[in-house]
Amino acid sequence: MINMMYLVLTALLAMNVSKEILNSFALLNNGLVKTNENFTVKNEITYNNFETALLSDRKKVLPYYDKAKAVKIRSREMFDYIEGLKNEVIRAVEEGDEKKIKGRNGQDSVIRIASNIIYMEGKDNNQIPTHFFMGELDNAAPGNKAYEFKEKVNRFKKDLEAFIPDEEKNTIKLGLETNDVFSATEDIMLSWENNNFYHNPAVAVIAILTKMQNDVKNAEADIINALFSRITVDMYKFDTLSARVNAASNYILVGDEYNAEIFVAGFSTTSNPEIWLGEYDSTSNSIKGPIDSTSVKVVNGVGVYTKAAESEGTTNLSGIIRVKNPANPKAPAKIFPFHSEYKSAKPAVVVAPIKMNVFYRGLENPVAISVPGIAAEDLVVGISGGGRINKKSNGEYIVQVASGEKCTVNVSAKTSSGTIRSMGPGIEFRIKRVPNPVPEVYGKRGTAFVKQGELQFIRSVVAKLDDFVFNVPFPVVSFEVSMTVNGNSQTIVTKGSSLNIEQQNFVKKAKKGSVVFIDKINVKKPDGTVEDIGTVSLRVI
Repeated sequence: MINMMYLVLTALLAMNVSKEILNSFALLNNGLVKTNENFTVKNEITYNNFETALLSDRKKVLPYYDKAKAVKIRSREMFDYIEGLKNEVIRAVEEGDEKKIKGRNGQDSVIRIASNIIYMEGKDNNQIPTHFFMGELDNAAPGNKAYEFKEKVNRFKKDLEAFIPDEEKNTIKLGLETNDVFSATEDIMLSWENNNFYHNPAVAVIAILTKMQNDVKNAEADIINALFSRITVDMYKFDTLSARVNAASNYILVGDEYNAEIFVAGFSTTSNPEIWLGEYDSTSNSIKGPIDSTSVKVVNGVGVYTKAAESEGTTNLSGIIRVKNPANPKAPAKIFPFHSEYKSAKPAVVVAPIKMNVFYRGLENPVAISVPGIAAEDLVVGISGGGRINKKSNGEYIVQVASGEKCTVNVSAKTSSGTIRSMGPGIEFRIKRVPNPVPEVYGKRGTAFVKQGELQFIRSVVAKLDDFVFNVPFPVVSFEVSMTVNGNSQTIVTKGSSLNIEQQNFVKKAKKGSVVFIDKINVKKPDGTVEDIGTVSLRVI
């Protein structure tokens, strides 16, 4: 199916179809990359089968095993060579005009673009790839990349043909054709180099190279499978078969795909493997560092691992399974490395009072955000409509707003496939000003009585906001002290929250029956504004 898409897109490209086709090439390339990854996994299974067979009958298996190893080495070299060309083309295109190589979330990475070229900025650039492969010439010639590449492909095919069993030489086709092709649109024969690399957009060139990598992996698979079919393997003997469903995750969001491997697993109920946890070292084919050989309990050939989640986050689970060869108990145990991970999160209880979603201007509004089944570290949180939101810790955020009437908190999450997916419509919050506090003098509010002897203790004015969800300070900026003395109204103004000496002496003159007015009390609010919050009237008794 991918090959059919490749042919269709190539035909459309010749017709100068627009940007959507360029993006289609990017999607095609991503599909080919995934196919190559699957080929690698399947080929590794075949190589592991070779090693298993080698333990049973080394003399018979070794010649085929050596050929398979040689095919693996040559295929890896060719695959890596093409990967290097892809990375060089990407770097040349993305940096050719001093542009910055951009990956997801602003990360710089040629490798990231190679694995998902939808992020490639210069998809339609056809000058740099042409110059990269063809040099200054219209045709390939010794010394340029296209000529060198074609020579390597032909040598690779010739090398691999030597490892194809005689019985399969007429049935195995290696692909990677380097013949000239006929162009119906131009009514001429085009060289392999011109057809693939001359004036083709960069995204198409990358897809072509990935398709060639696909041919390399496919050729490798066909040959090693043919080699393996020539031997009879005395495999490990299993006395029990069991159906297994291995799911990537048992918690799936609506709209996501449920992915699972469904297979029959064989195991021996009489010969338990050993399962060790730790960091696997491929160079020594063993555990590097501390070994945990007791946490996994093996019963009837099946290991069971149980561990309580002690904290939030991602936990890696890796190690090796050591299986003895029943045909040769004295032989070294076969090592099967494994790696997995699981994510743990605190139970999420979300209580949302729909009509009370409020953020206050000028304050640090704390918000707890969680999505059931999603680890807090995988959440991506943003805010629109004004303000900013900053992460304080896993699941806890601080929102600050300065203006506007409403804002929306948007929550997305990183899925198991690595994409960012919205968790639904944003949650709307109203934006309000912090209410005005109440002025207080000597513990008195509004209109209150005060004894004449207490006037000497009045030193300051404070502003208090009772029964508010935040403990907010309201610095007093200024106030006035007024009183009628001998029939004349007098006023003394001061800055700050404390009565100055003149005001203190003025208040002490108050006689019984007179009223001391402390008014025009201005306070600074959290949003930076200054407001008059009223008056305290003290009637002297």
